[in-house]
Amino acid sequence: METAIKRTAVQKSTIPQSNVFLIRELREKHFDATWHAHQEYQLFLVLEGTGTRFIGNTVKHFDKGDLTFLGPNIPHLWRTEAYFLEPPADKISRGLVIYFDVSVWNMLIHKDEFSQVKTLLEKAQYGMDIYGKCAEETSVLMRELLHLHGTESIIQFFRILDLLSTTKDYQLLHNDVVHNPMKEVESNRINIVYTYVAQHFKRKIPLEEVSALLNMTPTSFSRYFTKKTSKSFSYFLTEVRIRNACKLLSTHEVKNIDQICYESGFNTLSNFNKQFKAFIGMTPKEYRQKFLTL
Repeated sequence: METAIKRTAVQKSTIPQSNVFLIRELREKHFDATWHAHQEYQLFLVLEGTGTRFIGNTVKHFDKGDLTFLGPNIPHLWRTEAYFLEPPADKISRGLVIYFDVSVWNMLIHKDEFSQVKTLLEKAQYGMDIYGKCAEETSVLMRELLHLHGTESIIQFFRILDLLSTTKDYQLLHNDVVHNPMKEVESNRINIVYTYVAQHFKRKIPLEEVSALLNMTPTSFSRYFTKKTSKSFSYFLTEVRIRNACKLLSTHEVKNIDQICYESGFNTLSNFNKQFKAFIGMTPKEYRQKFLTL
């Protein structure tokens, strides 16, 4: 049996004490592919690249233009598609990320003028998926911010917060706030499982096999995984497979639904149809039809 490589949780760049926020442009073969969390708020925009993002207990395909706003302690990772990591090596993943800690605003955040921003930060503790016109306008402001300095950068930063605080183009990712940050040792263990599933979801993964990665019995592993991710391992595995199927169905590649079924790790078409409708609310054929009409 293959073993997953143990990787330490990625550490983001520290915000200098002299700064209100930190903005970075990411240009890598892949984004942070390890499960991690931090105390700072994070606004992340995908400029180039595609893959699967894991935020808290949600799994979703990401592509160019994907914009998320996360509050403190929400564990997350963006796993780039395999073809970005293989020859030819001219493909890159690009993104813009803003980190900030509201502790530097303690004298302002409770003032009336900041009431909308305060509400926004409360929403961000559940995680926000931002889309539509707001995502497009925020993308422009973030690109401009990358080249601004001094007072102009602060003004632009607050323009972004003001835009996010007034939009209705968003969806909350969770129904509860993450109160306790995940310890590094737990992040590393979950990373082992996530990495292994990303590599092997197209085939059957017995519980005995994945539990052995953490030197646990299947029963102990099941309890541990559910406690740390708020979902069972079987649910998580099915979710990853469904999201892969969604990605394939939404492209214009000539693949029939039978092919997509088996390439996503399902053994029978009937089970694929049943699970897809349970997760997405429509059949694979209906889902594909949405994109064929675009």
